[in-house]
Amino acid sequence: MKVRLSKIALTNFLIAACCAFGTSVADAQFTGRDIPPQITGGVQIETHSRLYNQAYLEMADMLDGKTPLSIKRAVFLAEWAYLDGDLDYDWFCRTIDSAALFLNGFIRANGLEKYKTGKNMALIEYFFNPWSGNWRKPFTYNFEDFENPEDFTYQFVSKVMRTHQGQCRSLPYYYKILAEAIGAEAYLAHAPLHVFIRYRDDDDLFPEDWVNVETTSHQLVPEFWILEHSGITERMVESGMYMRPTTDRETVAAQLSDLAMAYREKYGVYDDFTWLCTDKSLEHYPQRPNSWIIRGKTLEQALLHQLALTGGRMDESILLLESQMRDCSDRLEALGWQPISAEQQERFDAAARQAQQTQEERLNHNTNP
Repeated sequence: MKVRLSKIALTNFLIAACCAFGTSVADAQFTGRDIPPQITGGVQIETHSRLYNQAYLEMADMLDGKTPLSIKRAVFLAEWAYLDGDLDYDWFCRTIDSAALFLNGFIRANGLEKYKTGKNMALIEYFFNPWSGNWRKPFTYNFEDFENPEDFTYQFVSKVMRTHQGQCRSLPYYYKILAEAIGAEAYLAHAPLHVFIRYRDDDDLFPEDWVNVETTSHQLVPEFWILEHSGITERMVESGMYMRPTTDRETVAAQLSDLAMAYREKYGVYDDFTWLCTDKSLEHYPQRPNSWIIRGKTLEQALLHQLALTGGRMDESILLLESQMRDCSDRLEALGWQPISAEQQERFDAAARQAQQTQEERLNHNTNP
């Protein structure tokens, strides 16, 4: 039996199913906003955090064209919500503005305006080498966090801004935020367990049409190197899941997926909120595998709850949930997504060890030229 419902009816049903989880919201903050029932089919949902609600609503407004897209604001909101509001937006903006001021001066002082990609040249210098504008402290990979990532904030951009250390998500995201601040054309691109920067080689300085910037290892790498070392198949590229430069709208949509993941990490639940985030994210960026995975886990929790209510008896609601879970699996298969194998993980770990050695050699050279 195949159950069909309109998107509105499906959304209303799933929200109702998730509401039945019996989520405790006693620790919810009394700042931020509630989710208006108008966007949930008249159902007033409860979540663990009004700060997360506000982050969702602001990002959703960006995606729906109600407010301007801002990757800086989207990244801030996700980290602000996880930190229970203990992140100052004025400081966040001042730090970015200060870096942008240095970068614009660096471009003028070095005559980079003559290059179409001059702004990206300046950004690469700012990230890779010691300059007065970065406290003579290049941005490097934090290998201590790699070995023991117990603190979820290890991947936060705000941590990169404070320490000039990060990992393969936070470093390229900060590059992208600074690119947004100075008007540089640069894009985030994804590989398995990895994010990097791409920009067009409009000055014909490289053999390929796109320049791939590895902020983690301070390297400009050819496309074939990423494909070989990441185990990316042709199908994964053709589906747009990996290697494709993401638009600003897709980048904000990816932030909604990350918002749901952080919510799950903080509160230990898949519920109405994780459903709302992934539903809106997939509307604008259906090639994002993490969104389909989180959506599937949210559906699974709703299914288990419904089975408990019915004593294991099948009914229309359970058939609907099973159908939607199969759809998530089918979408992931169509993208070419595969779980990370033990062999891939070992290859990633070996690459990380090599990157650590390269980074240490580079830093020693900068310290003792």
